[in-house]
Amino acid sequence: MKICKKCGTENKKGSTFCNNCGGNEFLHRCGNCGTEFEGNFCPNCGAKAEPPDQPGRGTRPTEQPKKKVIFGRVLLWIFFLPIMGIIAIWQSRRLKTPWKIVLTGLIVLACVLYYRPKGNKATAAQTTARPAVVTTERATEPKATAIPATAKPTATAKSTAKPTAKPTATPKPTEDPTPKEYRNALSKAQMYVNLMHMSKARLHDQLTSPYGEGFSEEAAQYALDHVKADWKENALKMAETYSSTMHMSKARIYDQLTSEYGEQFTAEEAQYAIDTIKADWKANALATARNYRDNLHMSAAAIQQQLTSPYGEKFTAEEAQWAMDHLDD
Repeated sequence: MKICKKCGTENKKGSTFCNNCGGNEFLHRCGNCGTEFEGNFCPNCGAKAEPPDQPGRGTRPTEQPKKKVIFGRVLLWIFFLPIMGIIAIWQSRRLKTPWKIVLTGLIVLACVLYYRPKGNKATAAQTTARPAVVTTERATEPKATAIPATAKPTATAKSTAKPTAKPTATPKPTEDPTPKEYRNALSKAQMYVNLMHMSKARLHDQLTSPYGEGFSEEAAQYALDHVKADWKENALKMAETYSSTMHMSKARIYDQLTSEYGEQFTAEEAQYAIDTIKADWKANALATARNYRDNLHMSAAAIQQQLTSPYGEKFTAEEAQWAMDHLDD
């Protein structure tokens, strides 16, 4: 205990200033004999003065969070590499525009799936850590009274105690009996349908190909039977892609959609796409003609022949002539 010299107020042994007057000169009170003294030892019994409290004694230092040393590497993997990959794809001259769009979409989808939030684990841990409290009411049974030997037995009152309800066990969720490989094949098939608008035949080849996904025939067939897809709409979207990016003619788009080396849609699906697509075939012919003139340096006669050739662009004569009439506009 520390005694203020100025006002005599008792202060705690760790105090620097008096709690009453604010003075900073103190006397020690011996814990052995009660004598007040200055210095480090009691002049009466020789006991040593109590040392002041050291700040922080008895408490553990709070652990400082570890510094994120690899913060720069994380930023590199999350942002820089995908962006550079997308830039490299669009600067490549060997890839056609549809494949550039597809590869860009795959990179973005991979980043979203890999860095999506995992959920609030702390909340789940708290909810599972709290034990369920089940309260049951105990029925009080009436005490039995002794019946004299000479007395006739009387009818006992019916017990008013209610039986305690047994807690019902929650049914466990049934596990999906479908093999994991089948479910993985279905997930891949849904991704190809949504992003690349594949036909059913081409999707089957992609799932089973050793250069593609490499699933078994059974897993691929399960995926095709359960995938959610509108094959006619997929054909329409592919036709729109070929029209807007490659400026194809109606006949050439139909061939591309039905070719076994192309999209492999059925004739019915391809015809639906051709009948539904909104395209300016004359404008496509003009864009193709200018491409031949500016990039391949072809003559006007060669361009017109290429536009109408059954082995070339397959535009109609009217569409090709309109393109040649407006070539220099």
